[in-house]
Amino acid sequence: EYGTPCAVIDMDRVERNIARIQAACDAAGVANRPHIKTHKSPVLAKLQIEAGAKGITCQKLGEAEVMADAGIDDILVSYNLVGEEKMARLGALQAKADMTVAADNRIVIAGLPQAAAHSGRPLSVVVECDTGRKRAGVETPAEAIALAREIAASKGLVFTGFMLYPTETGWAEAQKFYDEALAGVRAHGLEAAMVSTGGSPNLKNLGKLKGATEHRPGTYIYNDRMQVGADVATWDDC
Repeated sequence: EYGTPCAVIDMDRVERNIARIQAACDAAGVANRPHIKTHKSPVLAKLQIEAGAKGITCQKLGEAEVMADAGIDDILVSYNLVGEEKMARLGALQAKADMTVAADNRIVIAGLPQAAAHSGRPLSVVVECDTGRKRAGVETPAEAIALAREIAASKGLVFTGFMLYPTETGWAEAQKFYDEALAGVRAHGLEAAMVSTGGSPNLKNLGKLKGATEHRPGTYIYNDRMQVGADVATWDDC
């Protein structure tokens, strides 16, 4: 049936993984917002939503456009978006789906009102916080607070909360960062309605961040050697 080499997906395992992690999120009291960059398939994203996921996470606009065209209407783009061309596309997306975007610097925030103006409706923005992974995000609670205030003061933008991806052993530090940032934004009359934690390797830490509202696992739908090594999946889950 298949020419080789060929990647073949075992749908029985996929459906089992979807059900297992949804149940884990439900038990931990956090919403599941799966990251679809692993599969990039509206068919699989809809299976995740039907099982109970609260919307999805995308890494870039192209993924979000495909998902919105398929009728998915609660989308977080977890990477900084910059430039007029992307703002026009984001505005068009925002006109047909509820979009939330992440930002970790002033340049990104300065461009986002263009997208809100294109769509004619407010755009939700979360501040990405670096809690130890050193990939992206502001590095101090003070920076997070300053960006939250800047978002809130920008026409067409709504400060919605924080996005974090703690290391597997760094949740105590992430809690300290988040608590300080939350106290800071509250002192300025702002609230963090969305507090998003991330990663399939962190599934064993589900619910550990007090105040988290959702989690963004991605690889769990297929699993791999890394997830087995992180002790969040077995070989039978791959």
